[in-house]
Amino acid sequence: MEYRAVPAERAGEFGAFMRYAFSPAAGPYDPEEADDHETIAERRELVDPADGAVAVCAHHFFPLRIRGADRAAAGLAAVASSPEHRRQGNVGRMLRESLAEYRDRDIVVSVLWPFEYRFYAGYGWATVSRYRRLRAPPDQLGFVDDLVATAGDAAGRFRRLGADDYPAVRPVLAAMADRYDLTMAWTEEWWRERALRGWKTDPFVYGWERDGELRGVYQYTFDADGDDTAMCVSDVAVADDEAWFQLLRFCRNHDSQVGEIRIRAPPDAPILDLVADPRAVDCAVRPGPMGRLVDVAAAVSTLSPDPPTETTFSLAVDDPLAAWNETTYRVTVADGSATAEPLEAVPDRADAAVDVGTLSQLYVGYRSVEEAVRAGGLTGGEATPLGADVAAALRALFPPRPTHLREKF
Repeated sequence: MEYRAVPAERAGEFGAFMRYAFSPAAGPYDPEEADDHETIAERRELVDPADGAVAVCAHHFFPLRIRGADRAAAGLAAVASSPEHRRQGNVGRMLRESLAEYRDRDIVVSVLWPFEYRFYAGYGWATVSRYRRLRAPPDQLGFVDDLVATAGDAAGRFRRLGADDYPAVRPVLAAMADRYDLTMAWTEEWWRERALRGWKTDPFVYGWERDGELRGVYQYTFDADGDDTAMCVSDVAVADDEAWFQLLRFCRNHDSQVGEIRIRAPPDAPILDLVADPRAVDCAVRPGPMGRLVDVAAAVSTLSPDPPTETTFSLAVDDPLAAWNETTYRVTVADGSATAEPLEAVPDRADAAVDVGTLSQLYVGYRSVEEAVRAGGLTGGEATPLGADVAAALRALFPPRPTHLREKF
């Protein structure tokens, strides 16, 4: 098997994989019907010399805010195998080769949106972010008139955003990164090709600004089902709560066009305790993307615990996919930095044992040490309870952080 980039002349074959995997009801792939959207992803294929391509995937490379710093991440997408080559281990091989490529490129974390959480959990990915799914009639958003200015200079203005607005968008993203880890630092290419364009339908993208400063960015489409039309906000980036409430005002102002507002919102977005009738609003917490560490030793070495601490303990890591992570490490924290070095002489029992998915959740701040222990992913080694001193060391190294990875890829 050979893992390699998909040649440009075989883009149609990649499209056929995507069509069968994600839109089979549309029938076989027809290059005459292919859209003209360019992809900014790097496409890969797993090739059998006798059968040709047996699996494909795509990689997006971008920085994510993790523990106060923008760190290199890879978004894994479009993982698919042809029906005649399924259940032969090809997808697992594709995932393993992808991680090896990420490691060579000094990527810290791999993230993906799963078609099934249990499937990717078997390969070491774990949930790293949540979001709120809000559904409300427009009239339930009238409370915003009591919270924000609706007229005059203080109310600012809404305006449609375009390709040239990228410089104005960047401060909004920086403010989001200060509030939520796993915020992506969009490049201009991402803004033009991903934020302003969609896979099947290009979204409307509006912003709210005041005194010439952009404070919120809103991406949405409309979903029409017979006489019922909904406004679907798929992405929200706001500098503060005021910009969030201005988004709700913007949505409410579509009451003559739609019967329902649907928003994929930050996990702590305030609304339910503010509406007149909470039962008229559906507010559900939903699991978001999954993530996993690419190289445990390299990832730990990027950490700078704050406040500084000093500790040393052994940590056994179980990784079902990346053999280079499957070992016991001596984790040392001193002088404001951390290291994880594989032990040459493995002890009979490590101070702590963790699976790579749980360790990934601890690393990005999605789970606390106590939550990891309760879920069974973190123990004292050989299924024994975690010692108090080691638990304290892990809490100092991995304090929880608010996470919110918004982008689909």
